Amino acid sequence: MLKNQNTTSPEYEALKRNKEKQRQAKDILLTEKLQVQKAREEKEPNHFGKKEKPVTPFQLSDFLWKCCPYVFGLLTLFAIFVGFRLRKFEYFTAEEGTGYALGIIGGSMMLALLLYPLRKRFRIFRLIGNVRVWFAIHMILGVLGPVLILYHSNFSLGSTNSNVALFSMLIVSASGVIGRYIYTKIHHGLYGKKIEVAQLKERLQSDQQELTALLQLYPEVKKELFSFVEHFLTPTKGLFHSWERVMSAGIRSRLLIRKIKKLVRANNKDQSRKEVRTKVKVIVRESSYFLHHTRKLIEFGFYERMFALWHVLHLPLFFMLVIAAIVHVAAVHWY
Repeated sequence: MLKNQNTTSPEYEALKRNKEKQRQAKDILLTEKLQVQKAREEKEPNHFGKKEKPVTPFQLSDFLWKCCPYVFGLLTLFAIFVGFRLRKFEYFTAEEGTGYALGIIGGSMMLALLLYPLRKRFRIFRLIGNVRVWFAIHMILGVLGPVLILYHSNFSLGSTNSNVALFSMLIVSASGVIGRYIYTKIHHGLYGKKIEVAQLKERLQSDQQELTALLQLYPEVKKELFSFVEHFLTPTKGLFHSWERVMSAGIRSRLLIRKIKKLVRANNKDQSRKEVRTKVKVIVRESSYFLHHTRKLIEFGFYERMFALWHVLHLPLFFMLVIAAIVHVAAVHWY
């Protein structure tokens, strides 16, 4: 009798109405997401009343500028391939002529690499040019210098001192390529500013709020996603643990997407196949964005540590190259 009175009380009826309103609001939110997805998939010329804008010359020049590093890299590889294939004809010799001149030019380019760190450390150099231009010149010289030195040596080994200088140069060049790769992971592109952790966390928090509203009808999915973030964003002890977390995050995020698909399908068994497919697509897309931003934050911590370690090792390697080059030049000209 008491149970029947409780279920028919005004408080119980008000609570029931509030729950019904909340459920309707969640359904409306998911429906809006589905409508937006459907509108994006329509292949009409004008989406949402907007006209397609033609490609401007500025956009074209920006695209060509972004392609320059790739074109430069391909040309460099082609030059190395050609020089290696033609080494047996001995067009260049290190002792005289063009081969000797290439050695002087290549060595000067490698020595000029010191200008960029000097530009960063001393104020007097900051008045000369933009740091982006200096950085671009630093990378170009770091590639052209070794290529010219390889042509100078005719892609072959020589005396002990020349071999030490050659391998020192190759080690420094490889270190520079690795540093360039790590640099792009913690900066906005090759010439952009450094990424701030606060920006990554703010974007991740925004995604988490949207998923909280979207996944009210799917508590299992929300629990899996937020548990993933809570586990992988805990501080790590060292570089190896940070690398291990980056590797495992990529694998587990892909497995989690598969699990989310199964959970969404299981919660919508009573609906049509088309509706289930659409809901799965929307939830998987939003979850993938969320996991992508999570991995970005995880990778940033790892690459920031790697860049600090690389910075400590790269400069001593470069000074080792300078010493080896000086010994090589002295041995060639005075002994």
